[in-house]
Amino acid sequence: MTDNAAELAPRIDLAVTAVAGVRESYSARPVVARAYERMAEVEGSLAAVEEAGETRAITVCIGVSADDDSAEVASAVARAVRSAGAGSSDTVRVRVARLVAPRI
Repeated sequence: MTDNAAELAPRIDLAVTAVAGVRESYSARPVVARAYERMAEVEGSLAAVEEAGETRAITVCIGVSADDDSAEVASAVARAVRSAGAGSSDTVRVRVARLVAPRI
């Protein structure tokens, strides 16, 4: 692991939003962390990066258009997270939180 969570999470956020098919991105971080940042008026990343020893668990949460194949988009997001700096031993979770209705 060369990057710590604070350095890696913003890069992951950018990589996720650049994936075709991602319509929205949501915070995957714990509610307590988000509440603290809101009270302290600081911006946090949407990606959750938890470090435990030599491994990391990375979770991202996305919205996908109902017209897109959510499994394909989630796979592309996982690849993007790995390209953004996740190591081969890191666990990457992609949650599809919403299917977003297409714009008419």
